[in-house]
Amino acid sequence: MNRRDFLKSAALTVAAGMVMGPTALAKEKTESVAEDGKDILNYNPKMKYRPMGQTGVKVSALGFGMLRLPMLADGKTIDMNQTVDMVHRAIDGGVNYIDTGRVYLGGQSELAVGKALSNGWRDRVYVTSKSPWWIMETPDDFERMFDESRRAIGTDVIDFYHIHMIMHRGWKEKVIPFGLIEKIEKLKAQGKIRFMGFSFHDRLELFKEVVEAADWDFCLIQHNYLDYEYEAGVLGPKYAAANGMGLAVMKPARTGFLANLPESMRMALASTGIHKPGNEWALDYLWDIPEVSVAVSGMGSMKDVEANLQYAAKAKPNMLTPDEREALGRAIRAYRETPGHIDCTGCYQCIPCPENVAIGYIFAYVYNNYLLHKDLKRAMFDYTTSMSPIQRGDPASSCTNCGQCLAKCPQGLNIPELLKRVERAFGK
Repeated sequence: MNRRDFLKSAALTVAAGMVMGPTALAKEKTESVAEDGKDILNYNPKMKYRPMGQTGVKVSALGFGMLRLPMLADGKTIDMNQTVDMVHRAIDGGVNYIDTGRVYLGGQSELAVGKALSNGWRDRVYVTSKSPWWIMETPDDFERMFDESRRAIGTDVIDFYHIHMIMHRGWKEKVIPFGLIEKIEKLKAQGKIRFMGFSFHDRLELFKEVVEAADWDFCLIQHNYLDYEYEAGVLGPKYAAANGMGLAVMKPARTGFLANLPESMRMALASTGIHKPGNEWALDYLWDIPEVSVAVSGMGSMKDVEANLQYAAKAKPNMLTPDEREALGRAIRAYRETPGHIDCTGCYQCIPCPENVAIGYIFAYVYNNYLLHKDLKRAMFDYTTSMSPIQRGDPASSCTNCGQCLAKCPQGLNIPELLKRVERAFGK
């Protein structure tokens, strides 16, 4: 079934749900999936699918994140031929969720999606993209960037559209003042997008505020087994689901860290006699969470695609055994017991910092990773390049020791002193 025919049948399914009620509809959908998967776009019996909240559609447990793609020798240009082949293989394997963004790889990502989905492939998948508030100068930039995304992808309708990377500054300085919620609601009413949502990088309290600010269809958060307290944390998925939202999760392998585990964590996982690749552990942890609709994984090679398709074939809620849960707990302890580890959970209570230092990101995501791998090149990439400047903020050396953060830290960390440690390690 192609996308056009599927969307017609999906509309009838949603209409039926209004009459029958969500419980009856869920039962009916479960039974139909078990028979032949007719209510699933791009159905493949080797892939697992999950409800995307109350949208009425099911998405593949594995989503293709179009950010960390294979590059040419210059390190700046996407290898389009390899990327197209990877996307096609993923789709043939049952993936129906392709995730991109206006600013990903300087705009190349959306173009790569457009090329990969030409010649009929578009009809087999749901496409997402994102609106970056931090480069908007006027409210009118929202519509302009949306149209740029549609042209780059080569589609009239974007299925899942996000307000990108909501965090404290963007929420108060752009999303609310620029009326971006009203604007994304208008796109949905006009049929230019099917579902509206947001991606998120901040503390749980703000997450709840954003969830309650509109009738969102879905959201995208960062989560993995190490960062169960980081940002929206383990409660974020439950809060989103309680509000009827679908939940996509990005960076399941913590930008590659959990796919290339240090020796102490590998030994901790193997100590219970269970042996799996690091990336499989990371994905299984997310698929075990019933509220997670799709794990969006960046894949840089065909080998990554093939491996992730194999893992996704086994994905299901509550899939982890007691022994596997114990193994993950041991790995978390090994991570936190690393000498010099900063016991920061990334709760973001310490921000905004007057000097724009991204304290939680620097401690919980960059420095602690560095302590385990001792890979300075990778740490400096994370510190200075990997994330958007709006998320990354300014380096540790920008701290003026004002002390405003001290009373806010629930861990009681001496943040200014720890930032000096980071500055000594990274030179800035």
